Amino acid sequence: LLQLSISLGFFVPPIQAILSHTSLLEQICRQSPHYHLCVMTLRASIHHRSKADIAGFAHLTLEIVNANASITLEHIPKFHGQTEDPKLKMALKDCLVSYNTIVKVHLREALNAMDVGDYRAVQQKAYVTIIEAESCNTKFRNLATSPLRDTNRYVQNLCAIAISIAKKLVLPYQLPTSI
Repeated sequence: LLQLSISLGFFVPPIQAILSHTSLLEQICRQSPHYHLCVMTLRASIHHRSKADIAGFAHLTLEIVNANASITLEHIPKFHGQTEDPKLKMALKDCLVSYNTIVKVHLREALNAMDVGDYRAVQQKAYVTIIEAESCNTKFRNLATSPLRDTNRYVQNLCAIAISIAKKLVLPYQLPTSI
């Protein structure tokens, strides 16, 4: 019995840490614009993190958006090669430019801003990413198919979550940074 209680004593801190991470995650996600997406996306990843605080969740959200956008960037040329429709080819070409900018500029800068604690810049870059994904979406407006509709929505929704988390990190007395 003594050995069992000593063994259980070693497992309590990690369990408590997971519970506190989970309750923080729940609290953060309740205040985000996409609660279920926030919980589903972040819950799967918090157990792989040693540090699960508000900044950690914001950074993790941006990493997930970046990974998804990077995969999309790789797949756009494949979609382009699989279609003969000139309007769809042009829309995909335009989206390639948008996703190139999303991955190589905006999300990179957002992640760098997270690393230095510039949370207003994080919000700005995530917002610009939303606009770029919407710009891609509009390219398919008059077409029968939109191979990037779900991806664009996912990127937009995760960026909205990242913005809502980053807002919690901005102190009310901080001076705004330039764009």
